[in-house]
Amino acid sequence: MQYLNALTAILPVVVLLGTAVILLMLEVFSLGKDRIWAANFSLVGLAVAFYFAMKGLGAEPQALFAGPGKSAPIIADAFGNLAAAVMLAGAFVAVLLSPEYIKNARCSSGEYYALILFSVVGMIVMAMAGDLITFFLGLEVMSIGVYVLTGIRRNDLRASEAALKYLLMGAFATGFLLMGIAFIYGATGTVALPELARQMVAPVGGAPILVTGLVLLLVGVAFKVAAVPFHLWAPDVYEGAPTPITGFMAVGVKAAAFVALVRIVAVGFANSEESAVVIPFISVIAYLTIIVGNLLAIVQRNVKRMLAYSSVSHAGYALIGVVALARGEESAGAAVLFYLTAYTFMTLGAFGVLVFLERKEGGAESERFGAFAGMGYRHPALGVAMSVFMVALAGMPPTGGFFGKLYIFSSAINAGEMGLVFAGILGSIISVYYYLRVIVSFYMVDVPDAGPLPTATRSRHLTAGLIIATAGVLTLGIFPNQWIELGKLAFKSLQLG
Repeated sequence: MQYLNALTAILPVVVLLGTAVILLMLEVFSLGKDRIWAANFSLVGLAVAFYFAMKGLGAEPQALFAGPGKSAPIIADAFGNLAAAVMLAGAFVAVLLSPEYIKNARCSSGEYYALILFSVVGMIVMAMAGDLITFFLGLEVMSIGVYVLTGIRRNDLRASEAALKYLLMGAFATGFLLMGIAFIYGATGTVALPELARQMVAPVGGAPILVTGLVLLLVGVAFKVAAVPFHLWAPDVYEGAPTPITGFMAVGVKAAAFVALVRIVAVGFANSEESAVVIPFISVIAYLTIIVGNLLAIVQRNVKRMLAYSSVSHAGYALIGVVALARGEESAGAAVLFYLTAYTFMTLGAFGVLVFLERKEGGAESERFGAFAGMGYRHPALGVAMSVFMVALAGMPPTGGFFGKLYIFSSAINAGEMGLVFAGILGSIISVYYYLRVIVSFYMVDVPDAGPLPTATRSRHLTAGLIIATAGVLTLGIFPNQWIELGKLAFKSLQLG
């Protein structure tokens, strides 16, 4: 009965696992057939899981699967459920962007969607992890699925190269992460987050070892979110991966890592002298990530690579919130969650436009800025949507991107981190150039005489994905207070738990 109640508390995970397993079983009988049924079945599973995640916002925090005298590896609380809802929404849009793309790329299979679902399971486990070992297990489940998805176009050399680079760099980052966990355990005798918080109230005998462990742990997370100087894998991997997976990777992996980091900082290392020692380390990474990411994005001619470096810079903005949280500013937790939500919609929307152009305008050549000439007139609705996403990524009103940065910067000001706020504002100003460059290409560049355009079947799934992403960006920009208040209530559940 105890385990039945525990499974009830994590129904989003149970639903996703059941859906993924059924997909794999049905795939055996689907050789040579269209996989649109797999996309639709995945969407149903994600929608049901999203319903249970939102329903869990009102439940009391629960410590799950704890043995006698043992700490709980999973904490089901409002914060974890709200984070799960964000990641499920991102996966839902990513699946909508996929059917026509993977059909044309000749990699259509039920395993494609099952791997997305398994990756989301890992993300949710990371968000609900009650100890560092569970966090690591969730991260590996997520990572293995994304590694395979990156190289699922086996007939594409770029995809194979990207998958190999991602696997090798991911394994390298895992070594740092495990070593950090080992050092933390060696200094405190525990990996459970609540117990770590209690240990750090009093001075820890192995403080140098603990600080080393914290730094190594942060280095491992920095690899996963592509923070500078651990970002070198991101442009090649983003460019080589299937475009829907690039969007899913950019938002899902980043969101899961940051949500887990917020839980680790807020629950495990709050108000400790040792964590204060590593705050300058996080701050330096945030500075470098914002400035370097934006400067490198300016010089890119390939839009996917530009969005890759853009993703790097956005990791820096989220790190500002983590620094403010480590300084004791509680509003930073909700600010990071809001920012990740807005980032999910605007980034997936931008990659959704690329998916459409690759399908409609002739393959990988549509990734170049020059291929965008006149697209705003050829595809008016698409041009409006892309303009909304670029404006949101630049942090302009009235979009969710604007309020995401506003809340992050406000929390940093309250924490006394004016230098990081200045860097964030400077980075946002720089980003306006390369985001508006896309809009200029859509509307203000002479259209070459390319002859008759390739034809393509109209994709209802892709259209629905772009509509959801656009609506999400604008809704968060027009009604931001409701979501930020929900984030604050969810963050309080960390303290209650």
